[in-house]
Amino acid sequence: MKHLLSLTDLNKNEINNILEIAAQMRRIVTNSYKKGPQLIGSTVAGVWDKPCASSTAFSLAAGYLSGTACPVFGAEDLYEQCRLLDNMGANVVVISCENDNLAKTFASKSKCGVINGGSGQYDPIGALADLMTLNGKLDGLQNLSVLAVGNKETNKLNELAYCLQQYGSTLLWYLPADDFATQRKGIVIDKAESAFAGADAVIDIGLSPFSAPAKYYGTAGGISEALMDKARINCPLLGTDSVVDRIGVKDYPYNAVAARDVSYVSVAMAVLYLIHRG
Repeated sequence: MKHLLSLTDLNKNEINNILEIAAQMRRIVTNSYKKGPQLIGSTVAGVWDKPCASSTAFSLAAGYLSGTACPVFGAEDLYEQCRLLDNMGANVVVISCENDNLAKTFASKSKCGVINGGSGQYDPIGALADLMTLNGKLDGLQNLSVLAVGNKETNKLNELAYCLQQYGSTLLWYLPADDFATQRKGIVIDKAESAFAGADAVIDIGLSPFSAPAKYYGTAGGISEALMDKARINCPLLGTDSVVDRIGVKDYPYNAVAARDVSYVSVAMAVLYLIHRG
């Protein structure tokens, strides 16, 4: 692997390979001794607007594998900063920005490996982290019905849907009928009860500013417990650790927030290893 720009560039075997290596990397993340030799002598740089889950994961991933992390925040000219990192010898550059073409354009000219850390339409590491979490919580990825709720982090839905299709699974998306601003992707359902009915897993992708939570979640405080009860028994919930019942907000016992965080850094480690090796 030279670059990772979008999961739609990969086939099922390549996706499985990343997930299998990520499962091995997870042992380092969860071990008290967090040090592997895989990236000795390698530098992982990246550009982000500000510290976030992506920047944190790649900094930790580099350190866990004995590499050197070089995160850069708030650069005025992202392309020039990436070019500078490449010329100064970085082995991998992670690019996170809204412009979908920046990572692709830079990768076509760079000497280093390039990873899309999240852009307007793509989020390969985030989607892989969701897949890894679902795989662990549901004992496989075959024949699943996964429901996305919300209208914020829609950039990973195309990739997630593509990956699930490789396993004969389906990504559904609940959006209220009166949400005209959000661009529809894939299979969209506008009735909450129908959307949640029988879902094997639910992913809360968050809300954009000024969205009314009750329209998306059934309550003003978050996903309604009554809606979650319509999904499969012990349905994993990603993206949030709580639901709302008649009394108020409470912890959801089958939330997968912590597992997804572990998956995120494990996937980052796996991708860095594959790029380093290839």
